[in-house]
Amino acid sequence: MAAIFLYPKIDKVIGSPNPYVFNFQEALSKKHLVVNAKAPNRGILSFFTHFFKADLFILNWPETIPEKKFGGIQKALFSVFLGMTKLFSKKILWVLHNKGSHHKGENAVTRDMFNKLMSHSDYIITHSHAGKDFVAVAYPNFLAKVHVIPHPFTEKLGDYREGEKKYDFLIWGSIFPYKGIDNFLSYLQKTPELKDAKVLIIGRCTDQEYKSKILSILPESADYKDELLSLEEIAVYSDQSRFTLFTYKSQTVISSGSLVDSIRMGAVVLGPDHGAFKDMEDLAFMHTYKDFNEIPKIISEFDPADARIEADRNTFMKQNTWHNFVEKIEKITGI
Repeated sequence: MAAIFLYPKIDKVIGSPNPYVFNFQEALSKKHLVVNAKAPNRGILSFFTHFFKADLFILNWPETIPEKKFGGIQKALFSVFLGMTKLFSKKILWVLHNKGSHHKGENAVTRDMFNKLMSHSDYIITHSHAGKDFVAVAYPNFLAKVHVIPHPFTEKLGDYREGEKKYDFLIWGSIFPYKGIDNFLSYLQKTPELKDAKVLIIGRCTDQEYKSKILSILPESADYKDELLSLEEIAVYSDQSRFTLFTYKSQTVISSGSLVDSIRMGAVVLGPDHGAFKDMEDLAFMHTYKDFNEIPKIISEFDPADARIEADRNTFMKQNTWHNFVEKIEKITGI
């Protein structure tokens, strides 16, 4: 049994739009001691209050620390923590979820965090080969630290069913400019084959300027629900849709929690030829495009009766449970 510190600490589990850390903690706790599992969230200070209790520090999204309140101070304290891990022979496992900041883009502060994390991490886990390729190009000296493990799954929420669908495309999740939804809506308006496509967009948009832009170009055949719904509620809409569409234009994306949940819902996914989408492109429930112009051909050739859709989904989910994810980490780290 290993003593593990898991970052970030999630206090509010119910209704969390991203249950990744909760599921991670639950899976780890079945065989190991998560030293901060029941501790209050003290942010950056928790690294120090639990420092001597943990042997392995598992870090998720630490590169975003400078974007938080008092980010400069937090970044400085995090640098102290990294130095201490070397001094006291503590191990760091960094889960590389993204290749940069979705919201800040390429910037010196985030790049400095990546430099520090590449250097100080003992192991780097990433959920698609795009993450490993990124390290190979940008940080080749640290490539040996990188291990690719697909994003793990919890239970299945539904199957893909044949028959008439209310919507052609479902787009769901928190809405940000980097997801490129506006680009797709603009494409719809000028594409005869898709001008009558039924589109449902579900998700909160806190960027009022971007929200106004989306509403201004929303076709008559599209509907936008500015709501935060449960996965079970979204699964109902997924069942009513031919495809769940991901319009990401950001090259920082490696994997996506929304992608994983869409697979669990029984969706047939249509996504960019990048990251985890590309890794799964040989599976029958996944279709990828290099640009939007490929979408009409993909949907015209789609066979909803293909038995491989659910066969591939069941096999892939069984191979990539949270239990199996922890076992792979154990083999990599020796815990």
